[in-house]
Amino acid sequence: MPAPPPSRRRRRPLLRADAGGHEGIAAVIAAARERFPGFEFRLTGAVDGHHGIARLSWEPVSTADGSAPVAGSDVITLDGHGRIRSVLGFLDRVPAVA
Repeated sequence: MPAPPPSRRRRRPLLRADAGGHEGIAAVIAAARERFPGFEFRLTGAVDGHHGIARLSWEPVSTADGSAPVAGSDVITLDGHGRIRSVLGFLDRVPAVA
């Protein structure tokens, strides 16, 4: 598979937390709210999990007009104690580039 053109490559995550535990989760939520003011994130379906891996789909919804221009999915890996080990995020829907 050829590499995507430079304009489509992600060079850094949209949101990042260096802290672990509850502080790390709270930091990601705070960063999302700060980066996307006027939007509320909601699940677009049920969370599906099996053998220490979970996936969920989400979209930020505008509090002004109800639009949801972006949608994504996350795949979460848990450790043996049920704590989050990693989160891989995917953008499933993005606005067209003019």
